[in-house]
Amino acid sequence: MKIRQIIAVALLFAAGGAQGQLPQDINVDLPEMYKEIDEAIGNSPQYIADYRAKLRKVEGDLGQATNDEQRLMLLMQLSDMYESFNADSTLSYTRRSMKVAHALGMEDAAEDCQARIAYLCAFLGSQTEALTILKNIDKSKLSKKGLISYYRAYTLSYNYMSIYCKTPAMREESTQQYRLYMDSLLNAVPPESELYFRHREPMLVEEGKLDEALKMNDKRLNLAEADSHDDAIIAYNRFTIYQKKGDMEMAKYWLCRSALADVCNAVMDQTSLMSLAELLNSEGDTERANRYIAFTWECNRRYSPNMRSWQMAPLFSAIEQNYETLFDMKGRLLTIWAVIATILLIVLAVYLVTINKERKQLKNTHKGLKESNEQLEQTNHKLEWTHKKVMTNNTELIALNKKLEEEIEALKKKCGG
Repeated sequence: MKIRQIIAVALLFAAGGAQGQLPQDINVDLPEMYKEIDEAIGNSPQYIADYRAKLRKVEGDLGQATNDEQRLMLLMQLSDMYESFNADSTLSYTRRSMKVAHALGMEDAAEDCQARIAYLCAFLGSQTEALTILKNIDKSKLSKKGLISYYRAYTLSYNYMSIYCKTPAMREESTQQYRLYMDSLLNAVPPESELYFRHREPMLVEEGKLDEALKMNDKRLNLAEADSHDDAIIAYNRFTIYQKKGDMEMAKYWLCRSALADVCNAVMDQTSLMSLAELLNSEGDTERANRYIAFTWECNRRYSPNMRSWQMAPLFSAIEQNYETLFDMKGRLLTIWAVIATILLIVLAVYLVTINKERKQLKNTHKGLKESNEQLEQTNHKLEWTHKKVMTNNTELIALNKKLEEEIEALKKKCGG
């Protein structure tokens, strides 16, 4: 539960703004979306290389800057560009921006940077450090943008503390402070801005005003650049709305869309993919969940070695345990099939030996029959020859007998005469 809260908070305070189109007649094909995410993960090294090239270009411009005004502008640009890519670099460029602002005598810009540093510390889980920095900021010197960063830092710090405080009294105090600074933040931002919608929409969801939250999300989608990191954040918020509505097919569609956009934009602070891994793991799709959480872990390690590692550890451990169980089960099944295959091979071998013996016996029997047939044929020839000889003798005997009868008849006639 805490993981989901942290993800929601992280996306609530992530950077953003741009424009695009509201999708119509969505065809939900989750297997195809999983395939697209898998392909995007496979292409991730190229996306990262492309984004690094953009960073190197601006860093090259910084190296060629001829005055502090140019340096300040480029340093702040790099701070924004690194915000979803590498936390340490974001902090580093923001601190350098603050130093240059001080050197230029731009105290309002310096205080703005200080407020941004406090916000980044809170975002990275260092709430105590963030609150210490915030207490030393002269709020009267802040610009409108700096004041928004100031309230966001306070809101984020107390939001995290309300989730992780062990003492009920401190948790309640943190919750009250969070609500107080959230009101101040909403009063500080323009009411029709993306930043206002981003913070107000989750409040509507929490209040159960899901249709109103969905309409607000429609506005945000219409303003966001399609497939951008901002689009990913809005898509995640839309996922939470449909999840509350109980429409899990649409919820998973928007979560997949959010994760896909982040992977394609080389976002290292992966949160949507982590949520998707958790959801898939709960549904029994352990292999895919394991791939996604492994990729998320590697991305977040690149973003910040300590960032979310303690937040992700329980989920990573649960998915890994399920994957090991699945792997063990597959191993046992493989063993069973191997035993069955061995038995079948033995049966087949016995069958072949038996068949071979029978073939030999048949061969020997056939040979014996052939010899008997040959002997029988010889005997038949002998009998045929004997039969012919008997017939010849019989013919001769008949002729001899006839001759004898003629001689006797002649003798009778002679004697009678």
